[in-house]
Amino acid sequence: MYIISAFSFPMTSSAKKTLDRRSVLDDIVKSTASLCQPARAVAPFAPIDTLLPAARLKITLNSAVDIASKLVADKGLDNNNKKELLHDLENLLLAPQDYMNGTTPIDVPQQPAQSYLKSYEEYRNQVSILEKPGAMLVQNGEIDTWKRLKRQEKAREDTDEIRAALNYYTSNLNFNSVKFVLTASKEERSRMIRDEKIPDVKSVIASDMGLRYLLRNDLLTAVDDARAEIRYQLKQQSSSDTSSIDGSDLLELLLTAQRALNKWFGLINEQDTLAALDIVKKEN
Repeated sequence: MYIISAFSFPMTSSAKKTLDRRSVLDDIVKSTASLCQPARAVAPFAPIDTLLPAARLKITLNSAVDIASKLVADKGLDNNNKKELLHDLENLLLAPQDYMNGTTPIDVPQQPAQSYLKSYEEYRNQVSILEKPGAMLVQNGEIDTWKRLKRQEKAREDTDEIRAALNYYTSNLNFNSVKFVLTASKEERSRMIRDEKIPDVKSVIASDMGLRYLLRNDLLTAVDDARAEIRYQLKQQSSSDTSSIDGSDLLELLLTAQRALNKWFGLINEQDTLAALDIVKKEN
């Protein structure tokens, strides 16, 4: 099992501005991760049961998008109908959904995976004797930061079931650190070899996980904004004017969240996703 800390990215109240700003960071992480990928047979994977919480989230979010679409598209709805749809969204997005049902809690790991530690060891073996103490200090500092971030992330999971649902899968990912395939073009490979910049295992895995956490954070931001919009719209229920309840902003936020989640699932084997969704659908 390979476990790596979840790095926090700046968040704003506007999902659209957040995605615009992060698109640059997304491109950087994505390009780094794509330079060196595990061979197809040893791509990052985790057991199907660890994907069930995220599958429950996906079904819930899809249902929320469908309801918000009705709120926007049907001009014949009166305020009572709109209130009913808003309350349905309230139940889906503001009430606990028990995404983590049946899962086994994961304790905070005491150290990174062996493949990650091995990369430090290989680096120390390559440097001169005078550089070895400094290399050890760097390693210890990074590991201490890693432990602190893992403890902080665990605390966030305890209060946010969406974060916990996505982290549960990524925390169970397995990487084959022995067999990686450099997927860069011939020109890029030549340049990287010439400049001695071929990505090591640690940086490749960190980039892969960084992209997953980036998409997760985009989802969390959009959902938080959607929840705030639902609360605002619910306050408008006392008005008799049907135009007082407008779901257009809410729909756009939910679509933003849906796109982020779809991209997150896009990093997972499609057959695993279909299997997990099938299991969850049979739960109801």
